Amino acid sequence: MKKISAFLSDLGFPLRNTRWSWGARSELGVLLTTWEDDLDGTGRFVRVLGPRAQGHSTPGLNERMDQLRTLWSGGLAGYAVLAKARDTKARPREIESYDGENVRAIVSLVAQPDGSVWAELGDDVPVRRLKKHAVNHRLIPGEGAFPIARASSKTFGASSAAYIAKLPAMRQWLIDVARRGGTVTYAEARAPFGLRSLEHRHAMDRIGHECVDAGEPILTALIVDKKTGRCSEGFTKEFRRDDVEERQDCYVFWPPLKAKPVKSTGSRKAAQTAPGNSLPDESLQARAARFAKAAVRPDQAAFRRRVFMEHKGACIVTGCLIPEALDAAHREGRDWRLGHNSAADGLLLRKDIHALYDAKLISIEQSGTVITRRDVEVHYRDYLRKS
Repeated sequence: MKKISAFLSDLGFPLRNTRWSWGARSELGVLLTTWEDDLDGTGRFVRVLGPRAQGHSTPGLNERMDQLRTLWSGGLAGYAVLAKARDTKARPREIESYDGENVRAIVSLVAQPDGSVWAELGDDVPVRRLKKHAVNHRLIPGEGAFPIARASSKTFGASSAAYIAKLPAMRQWLIDVARRGGTVTYAEARAPFGLRSLEHRHAMDRIGHECVDAGEPILTALIVDKKTGRCSEGFTKEFRRDDVEERQDCYVFWPPLKAKPVKSTGSRKAAQTAPGNSLPDESLQARAARFAKAAVRPDQAAFRRRVFMEHKGACIVTGCLIPEALDAAHREGRDWRLGHNSAADGLLLRKDIHALYDAKLISIEQSGTVITRRDVEVHYRDYLRKS
C-alpha cells in the first residue's frame, strides 16, 4: 500500500507538509484523515478534533483548525479517509492501513460540550468518482459560529501575553499604512512594537487569519521584503491569495480618511438621497466584510469583496443594498478556476437576478438588462427591458 501522502496527492489533495499535515484543501474541497477507532457506535460520526486540542498550538493542529473552520462554514465538498492505527495508544500514532478504495463524504460538522468536533458521514465515494462527486457535493453549515478559537502559540512563555496584547495596536498601525497607500518592510513592522522575528511571524499569522475571518483584505500583505517588494512565499501558501492583489484590496477597503465637512448654518435643507438608494448607517467597508464572510474559499471571499466594493454595495440591476440578498456573479465567460477573480470579472446582483443570469433568462449589457423570455418579463418589467 502506498504512503497516505501519495494517495491523497493522487486524489487531488496534496499535503502541505508530509510530516504534520492530517488533511488537505484544494479546489475540490477539504479532505481529512481520520481514525477508525474514532468512529462512534453507529459508524455515522467520526471525531475529527479531540477535546484536548483546546489551548494547544502546533503547525498540524493550527492547519486542522483552519480546515475544520472552512468545513463548518458549509457550501463546499468535504471527505474523510478512514485509517487504522498500528497502536492506538501510541503518541504520535502510525498508520497501519487505510481504505484506498473509498472515502466517506462529510455531511456536516457537530461540536460537543467537551470541546470535541465530530463529522457526520454520508455515503462511501469510490476514489475513481471523487472528482465528479465533488462538483455537486456540499456540506451543511454548522450551527452558529465555529466553536473553537484559533490556538495561541505557547512558544514565547512569559512574553506571550505581551505579544498578544500588542495585536490591536499592530492591526491599527497596518490600517494606517493602507490608508497611506504604502508598504513596510519586515524590520519596519517589528520595530514599533519591539518584537523578535519569531514573535512577529506569529503576530502576522494571527492578524492575517483574523482578517480572513472578518471578511476583510489581509493586512499583512502590506509587509514586504525590502529587496523584492513582495511578501514571502509563506503568505501565498498560508492564505492562497496573491499578495499584490491583496495589497490593492487593502487600499480600496481602507481609503485615506477625508476631513469631516463643516455643517452649513444656512436655512436651506440639505438635498436628500432618493429613497431606496440611500446607504444605511453601516459603512460600505463593514457591509463588504459582512458580504465576503459568506464565502468559503479564500479566493471566493476576496472576489466577493472586490465586486461588492466596485459596485458600492448595490445590485447593478435593482439597486438593492442588503448584503444578505446579494451575490457576486462571474460575468459570462469568466471562471474562478482560471483565476478570473478581479472586480472587473464580476457583477453584483440580487440573488434572484443572479439565478436568472446564470440560467441565461436575462443578459446584462452596457446598454441595459435584457429579458430573453416573456414569462420573466411579467415579474421583472420594472427592472429589465425586452430584447
